Amino acid sequence: MTTDIDIALEALGDATRRRIISRLAAGELDVTALADGMPVGRTAISMHLKVLREAGLVSDRAIGTRRLYRLDPAALHRLRNHLDWYWERSLAAFETAAYARAEESPMFLEQEIVVSKSVRVNLTLADAFDLFVDHRWWPVATHHIADTPGVKAVLEPFTGGRWYEVDAEGLETDWGRVLAWQPPYRILLTWQVNPDWRYVADEELGSQIEITFTEEGDGATRVDLTHRHLQRYGDQTERMRRILDEKGGDPLKAFGAYANARIAQRGEGE
Repeated sequence: MTTDIDIALEALGDATRRRIISRLAAGELDVTALADGMPVGRTAISMHLKVLREAGLVSDRAIGTRRLYRLDPAALHRLRNHLDWYWERSLAAFETAAYARAEESPMFLEQEIVVSKSVRVNLTLADAFDLFVDHRWWPVATHHIADTPGVKAVLEPFTGGRWYEVDAEGLETDWGRVLAWQPPYRILLTWQVNPDWRYVADEELGSQIEITFTEEGDGATRVDLTHRHLQRYGDQTERMRRILDEKGGDPLKAFGAYANARIAQRGEGE
């Protein structure tokens, strides 16, 4: 099926359809699985799938009485090429405008204070991203903000999704939300935690965490975690920077260890 770019973009203008696309990125699913946890029922999901099918973004196949839906990689590739065309030209236009403004007057920008950590895992780009967002590796027993240690961390896989911890009694404590979800390359999260290690509802009072995934060849991927906008902590900025510099790499170490364990298990199964 050919892809009409305008129709495809219009289809992706709906938040529910974008969530369906996000779920199908992990593999084939039927309507029941797609509807699980969604704010709409199976009938509405079927209608959204019809729109995505007509846009050429999704295809389906029957297995017995079930119908499985999957993304069309060729259609997504054409859509990405279309957006890249605008991306490249917008960057060029921005660069031209930035140079013009710089010549007219000096620019005064707030200094951004960041802490960056990275880890290299022997996984492909897609596998590294999928394993990272699974979030079962997060050391929530030691890295939590609730009064009691957590048992799991949850990262909802879509822009606007929640990022939170759950303790042994099922109590949920928010950490932030998803600002950007761009698999398999980038995730941007708010980290709405104040210097007293408490959640704050106003995301402008917290910082941000950006995670990027970069292919390094030979089936390996570098995962970079950058904690941004620490200057928002005011007179507590240096203390937070120091703590995050000393301890901010612990989650990535946990992820690396988890990835290595999964790779070892895979090797034993072969």
